[in-house]
Amino acid sequence: MPADTPPGGHNVRGGVFLYLLKAANIKLSYGGRTIIDVESLELLKGQKIGLVGSNGAGKSTLLSVLSGRVVPDEGTVDARAPIALISQDDGAPSAAPAKGADRALSRTGRSGGGAFECRPLSERPSGGEVERDKIALALSSDADVLMADEPTTNLDSEGIENLERELMNFSGGLILVSHDREMLDRVCGAIWEIECGRVRAFPGNYSAWRQQRERERKFALLEYERYGNEERRLRDAAREAIARSARATRPPSRMSLSEARINPDKGQIGQAKIASRAGALRKRAAMLESRERPECLPEIRMTLGSGEGVVSPSIIRISGLSVAFGDRVVFDEARCEVATGKRTALLGPNGSGKTTLIEAIAAGGECVKIAPRARVGYFDQRRESLDMEKSALDNARALSSLPEHEVRTILARLEIKGLDARKRCGILSGGERTKVMLARLMASDLNALILDEPTNHMDLYTMDELESLLRSWRGTLLFASHDRRLVENVAERLLIIEDKKIRTFEGTPMELAEHAAAHGKEGCAPKSPGMTESMMDMRLAELSSKLASAKTEGERRAIASSLEALTSELSRLKRRST
Repeated sequence: MPADTPPGGHNVRGGVFLYLLKAANIKLSYGGRTIIDVESLELLKGQKIGLVGSNGAGKSTLLSVLSGRVVPDEGTVDARAPIALISQDDGAPSAAPAKGADRALSRTGRSGGGAFECRPLSERPSGGEVERDKIALALSSDADVLMADEPTTNLDSEGIENLERELMNFSGGLILVSHDREMLDRVCGAIWEIECGRVRAFPGNYSAWRQQRERERKFALLEYERYGNEERRLRDAAREAIARSARATRPPSRMSLSEARINPDKGQIGQAKIASRAGALRKRAAMLESRERPECLPEIRMTLGSGEGVVSPSIIRISGLSVAFGDRVVFDEARCEVATGKRTALLGPNGSGKTTLIEAIAAGGECVKIAPRARVGYFDQRRESLDMEKSALDNARALSSLPEHEVRTILARLEIKGLDARKRCGILSGGERTKVMLARLMASDLNALILDEPTNHMDLYTMDELESLLRSWRGTLLFASHDRRLVENVAERLLIIEDKKIRTFEGTPMELAEHAAAHGKEGCAPKSPGMTESMMDMRLAELSSKLASAKTEGERRAIASSLEALTSELSRLKRRST
């Protein structure tokens, strides 16, 4: 990269960077707590920034300040170009699309086609459709500054790939908040990390930032350990010197008491020297440059009830389900079963009816039969069950008979500690609200969970722990998620929505992809090419990893044969889709 090119950006005139946005001395506090304390930030034309930080660190708040939605207590924001903001909590667009938005991204000239199109606002949108509408409106607005706050929320794999291409082709300045590590790596050329209200800038993509932060953490830990060892050595030496000084007040064993009384100075001189040395050692220990222990990664811990109590082979049965919104038919006499004690993933492209099916189960009715003794907990992706005027603690206790201190412990294990538990949900970040929803489920005695996009706005530490919890839980699980890793690692069986029906596959997405490769696409895999190809791509990555670690020639040949068959089938599907 040339010396006059900023990390992740370009556009220089006469050796001076042309900024699109500049913030100086920004400060913002809520309830006595400093949320933003930024000395200086600049966004240059062509620069693509990834904004990272833990849940509640202030990422969304910073975007609101930079976009002009929130006025800071101090400081200035100088925006020299129009700004478009994709907010994570806006819901469905409340205003009509911008002029030309019906052609969505194809109109902007920044992309090669209309990957996102604005849907008529009279239709009832799914979560993915709402997100696609927001993306389409932002990218069709002619803004030269784009701020995207968790834009992959609710998007299926095809939508995520399309968005990634659009952001890579965007010619203006971009600030991106996302838990999608691959997107941050491919799109961003620089990282802003927000911690305790302050922002640090790092050159390079997300992986480069992680490596740099890990090197810094290891070095800081080494320096802290060295400091601790040296401090202990000096203080131990000082204590030993003090002990020797105390022993020096006693007469030597070869000196009688009468001689000691005649020559008292001999012992006192030795005692003074030792005491002086002890004082010098203590002074050296006090003068050591203090080192604080490096902050550890958040330790997220989750638990659920035993999950037992249902004896029926199917905890939920659905038959004759028909749902339509106006002329749009979502389900037509659909039927399916949720097997007791199994982890079932619900698959389908955006708008296919995943959330509609989950809401139908929650609402009950003649088409839905729930087994006796079933205690079902629901996680809704819109978080509408949370009372935004009540505290995180009150929301977490809403369905629980546990005493307050136990619910507080559950929240603390999700990194919502102390006074944070008393904050209104309305001022919490999206990730913190997700944790409150999870805490509510964990505080209830459930044997079945139905989760609709539970990883939305979730930080990486919480995602890993949630995955581990769901894999080990003995209860019944039905979940919809755009997180392919979560689906692959957790699901034991699949419910696939296609053609207004629900089809069952007893196995994981990888097994479904293998089955499709071995027997041909028809009747074996979802009819959505994008979904099938994504499953096959995941399986290819897994087989390639296994091939590299194969120990015997026979094992290598078997894996290579599977790779060849899967590659051939994937190529055939891609040719048919083009």
